[in-house]
Amino acid sequence: MPSPRRRGRAAAASVLTTALLCSLWTGGVAAAAPTPPPPGGSLGAAVGDSVPRTITTSVSAVQRVSVDKAQSGPVPLALYGRSDPTSDGVYRQSLAIMALASTDSQPAPTAIEWLLGQQCADGGFTAYRADPAAPCDAAREDTVATATAIEALHALRTYDTRVARGVDWLRSKQLADGSFATVPAPDATGDPAATAAAISAIVTAGRSPELLRSPQGRTPTDALKATQSRCAAPEPDRGAFAARPGGPVDPTVTARSVLALGYGTQPAVPAPSIAVTPLICPGAEPGRALAAQGGAAWLIAKLKAGGNHFGGPSDFDATVAAVQALSATGHPAEAGAAVDWLASGAKTMAGSDPVRLASLILAAEATNRTVTTFGGLDLPKLLQATGPAATPTPDMTNQSNLIDGPADHTLRDTLAAVIAVLLAATLILGMRRSRRED
Repeated sequence: MPSPRRRGRAAAASVLTTALLCSLWTGGVAAAAPTPPPPGGSLGAAVGDSVPRTITTSVSAVQRVSVDKAQSGPVPLALYGRSDPTSDGVYRQSLAIMALASTDSQPAPTAIEWLLGQQCADGGFTAYRADPAAPCDAAREDTVATATAIEALHALRTYDTRVARGVDWLRSKQLADGSFATVPAPDATGDPAATAAAISAIVTAGRSPELLRSPQGRTPTDALKATQSRCAAPEPDRGAFAARPGGPVDPTVTARSVLALGYGTQPAVPAPSIAVTPLICPGAEPGRALAAQGGAAWLIAKLKAGGNHFGGPSDFDATVAAVQALSATGHPAEAGAAVDWLASGAKTMAGSDPVRLASLILAAEATNRTVTTFGGLDLPKLLQATGPAATPTPDMTNQSNLIDGPADHTLRDTLAAVIAVLLAATLILGMRRSRRED
């Protein structure tokens, strides 16, 4: 039989070995993390076709698509949806993650990690990068993609560092008139859809758009209000917003603008009911809140005229966007009528399209509808089926936070410190007991 001294030494050695293994877990794994790319390098993201977007830089839409196509390849297994992600990879992923996170469903860990891996070193996202290890092309970073990714990461509630980096990128890309371009560039002009997306993302991160002023003193809400059709416009257009400055009014952009000016976010949080307030003509330039309500009044009138939806090629996108906008600005009855129309045709509309499934979830959540029986569909289950398995990977928290860097390792490091202290105390007690027995 081993002597008491040997038993004490063996116990101490066992504890010491365990301590070393703990050290390897907390330090060795972190040391294996990929080296962050140098400034100007990246990890990128994309905007979906379902969001109206106008490229206003010197790079034409045809040129940009050709660049994206050259970088596309097999669809990553971590993505929701199997269609070509060239134009909507990050937007699609962000919307799916955001929608699932707003319910009791768990977004797939690998899907989250893929989105994290698309963020550029400067905090922005491109539309899609087939090779996340390659540095980002700053000329392809995208405002709407970045804004939507910010909202998705915020919905997960564990990536504040990533969210802050994305917002800082947005702030750095504000134009002189306070607006944002879809694809920032020296000669870019503001785009209402991009500006609305940026405002909502900034609000999501808990910052005030009114504090974000260009050198000329203009805020994003100033720029967005300037694109609203007011008393000089034909009466049917008053209150609506255009997809581009000076262009025709657009219901989807109007809904996004109303959400932004009402300081609404995705997922939308229902606001207390208030009266419908159209723009007053003639009248002074409305403030932010009144501009939002004027846009909401336009949406409500168009929805009622169309049987609680808009019609036309952008019907689905405009209707789901209007539901969120109206819910967030205090019009639950009108939002509910539109979401009921969506539910009546959900089986036909949704299919296996992750963007549409996610959009329906967000619309249902904004109006307190049950997502698991919406239109006879279990929307979260159908959305999850379009992507990777939601089963947690081994050491899921460590894998996810590893990509975020040391700033997001607080919980893991705290637990490691507690374990290390307990092991050290056990080691000391074991050695003292061994000495007494000797």
